[in-house]
Amino acid sequence: MRRKESSFSLPLLVLILLFSNHSVFAQQEILSNRQQFSPAITSSKFQVSVDGGLGYLLGSTKAAKKQMQSYGVSNQDVDSYYRQFKFGEQAGASAYYMIKPFLGIGLDYSLFTTKACVNSFIDAPDGWSKYYGPYREKIYTNFLGISCLSKQPINERLSYYGKLSAGLVFYRDEVFLIVSPALVTGNASAIRGELGFSYSIAKHVSLNVGISYLFSSLTKVTMNNGIATQDVTLEGDSKENLSRLAISTGLQFNF
Repeated sequence: MRRKESSFSLPLLVLILLFSNHSVFAQQEILSNRQQFSPAITSSKFQVSVDGGLGYLLGSTKAAKKQMQSYGVSNQDVDSYYRQFKFGEQAGASAYYMIKPFLGIGLDYSLFTTKACVNSFIDAPDGWSKYYGPYREKIYTNFLGISCLSKQPINERLSYYGKLSAGLVFYRDEVFLIVSPALVTGNASAIRGELGFSYSIAKHVSLNVGISYLFSSLTKVTMNNGIATQDVTLEGDSKENLSRLAISTGLQFNF
């Protein structure tokens, strides 16, 4: 599926600025507010978290809709197909070594999946006959990157945090058209930021709620139809915009 490339520099800039200000503020205030951290958080050298939630793709679907309509799929089916695609499920995990009580460095991982399916008539290459059957896709987007964590206490149990990660995103699109399967794969550099709150529910366990933003765009993919493999360079409107917003909740473990 091709989605039109669009710019998301403003949200990315906001995340970076918020993270930077957050880190500076935390470093200036941590000595005077150190007592606000619970003993478990203050003494913890390692922090591991797992989370899950919902994501929303930000890329435009205008070009992709036109391409699908060119196959003879009705406008109603095209609109239904891409409404399904916009939302997906997200799961993630991260691990940090805490250099200081308010600052850590580690690894950040997230998986986003989305799918869509319609049964529709599709024009045959001969120009006069039609085929009827399923048109479906399932997309997996894995992100893995080096990450920096900054956090600041609000009171003894509640704190807020920011993460900024840079790494690679790995893309897999499983396509099925009538009776023809195809696989599209690729990878690209990506930046991911997250802001959220953490509430201590036990000595070494906290509940996290956060909102994240991932920025990435594919410019090259490999297409495989089971018979032949082809590398394709994507330009202009054909670039695959993987940028998304997500909201998630999960558990954080301090060791």
